[in-house]
Amino acid sequence: MFNYKYFFPVVLLIILSSCNNFKNIEVFFEDGFLYSAQKDLISELKFVKTRKEIKTTLLKQEWIEEFKIKFRINGNLKVIVKTKIPIFIWNEKYFVDTNMKTFNFDESIHHLINVFCPSNQLNEARDLIDFINTSSVSDQISFKKLDFKYSSGWVLFSNTTEIKFGKNITKARLNSFRQSLNYVYESKSIPSMIDLRYKDGVAFDYGK
Repeated sequence: MFNYKYFFPVVLLIILSSCNNFKNIEVFFEDGFLYSAQKDLISELKFVKTRKEIKTTLLKQEWIEEFKIKFRINGNLKVIVKTKIPIFIWNEKYFVDTNMKTFNFDESIHHLINVFCPSNQLNEARDLIDFINTSSVSDQISFKKLDFKYSSGWVLFSNTTEIKFGKNITKARLNSFRQSLNYVYESKSIPSMIDLRYKDGVAFDYGK
């Protein structure tokens, strides 16, 4: 049976059943529960018997950024786990984190943008998503999908609008993107399409 204690909003303590080489395992998830795989890890750790087995089990977890294993004076073993934090979902198969590391998507997190593109376009996808996350853009509209096709380039989708960037996401287009959303937000008129591919301006389509 598990006992749950919260010492900080994002730190969770889990006491696992006794093992041969130590009394209990205390597992701290620094970022709280993000993935369903964390529950699977808890189940696996119930059956480990040595520190080596714990380390082997932890190393198999793709979603772990790093971990520390410490012996405590009371005979318990303390495991501190830092999880990878995804910034988007790639091709509905993988999470991608801030270091551009990929790991299996387990459908635990649904608010991230779904990116569909080949692997050689991932850096451009990150540039756009970083721009959205670090500017006021995300306060104005919520985006759900970013799609790349060699024929037409990048298209970003919200529930109401698609935004066309073309084949390259340049700084000039990112600035036009922000200015366009500011205009839309102030005018309170939502277009069905915003086309940023023009050199001399931006096209708005209210036809749909």
